[in-house]
Amino acid sequence: MARDYQTITWCSAVEDDFRSLLDIAIREDIESIGDLTSLSLIPETAVGRAAVVSRSEGLIAGMPTVDIICSAVSPDLHWEPLVEDGARVKAKDRIGILSGSARAMMQAERLILNFVARLSGIASTTDLYVQRIADTNSNVYDTRKTTPGWRLLEKYATCCGGAKNHRAGLYDAILIKDNHLALAAGRAGLGALEYDPAKAVCAVREFLAKQDELGPRPPIQCPDSKSAASKMRTALLAAVAEVTGSAILSEIIARTPHRIIESAHKKHEAVPRKPADNFPAKDVIVEVEVDTFQQFESVLRADPDIIMLDNMSCETMARAVQLRNERKPEIELEASGGITLERIRDVAMTGVERISVGALTHSFNMFDLGLDWLEA
Repeated sequence: MARDYQTITWCSAVEDDFRSLLDIAIREDIESIGDLTSLSLIPETAVGRAAVVSRSEGLIAGMPTVDIICSAVSPDLHWEPLVEDGARVKAKDRIGILSGSARAMMQAERLILNFVARLSGIASTTDLYVQRIADTNSNVYDTRKTTPGWRLLEKYATCCGGAKNHRAGLYDAILIKDNHLALAAGRAGLGALEYDPAKAVCAVREFLAKQDELGPRPPIQCPDSKSAASKMRTALLAAVAEVTGSAILSEIIARTPHRIIESAHKKHEAVPRKPADNFPAKDVIVEVEVDTFQQFESVLRADPDIIMLDNMSCETMARAVQLRNERKPEIELEASGGITLERIRDVAMTGVERISVGALTHSFNMFDLGLDWLEA
């Protein structure tokens, strides 16, 4: 089997992205004012207990988010999980018990339901695709067709559903697509159709080898997370927290993205997704996309790790598998484009090892969850 892409588990990088999203989610719900309805109707001393309940059948994902939500909303909230990520549930099953300050529970309710329902929806949709080809030699892979800011979380959810992760971003693998070939052809003064994918594979292999010779590389500068607006908002919240002694505001401030990074630097910890110190060719997967059988036949001789068969018919993919088996059995084949739940089994039966499905993260259904109040 060819080398595979990194598996996205629940880790510090995933949690960091979640905390950034949670900071926005809390802000858009209460701003600096709070939950006016609860402040109007619910006594400050009121406490409650409720179950988060499944309203449908599927897989659960996102359970680690709930404790973080509770801590961010109020120290008076307690969460008791009853299932783990990847658990299969049916309608009316309880996935956890929430208890504590009634006002805080009302503020946390929609945050919990939104995050867990979205991630569970992705996991459940993924499970449908995985189960459809479970008895074949093919694996389901996700794609980069993710919601901006949610990529690691959504890829984590596809793993909970039984899929494998494709590349996390542009930085961790080579994937030569048709637009790369067209641009490379223009640079070389050729027509787009004249640039052989096999030449492109050889070119990227040479590039990676040169990077090894050059040694450690400087990190690429990404957009600064310490935006003026973010810092100003945090400063205002800090001033209010100091005057009011609000523990909730202090907790929100501690979770802002630039405070997390500042804290990591102070503790001499690695900031999530810090660029690698070097760029070893041996660790980089080289994949190339082809959309005709002629391109496929040509690129076989260049020895990429994976060949993506883009929008090909099942008949053409079966021919490609047969030729690959005869000439280069170590190269894996990936089917991509137009993969539906109805079609995926036919695709798997062609013999490809990988099937990438964009629908896992762009066409899923939100999982139906609710909060049912329990007697004290």
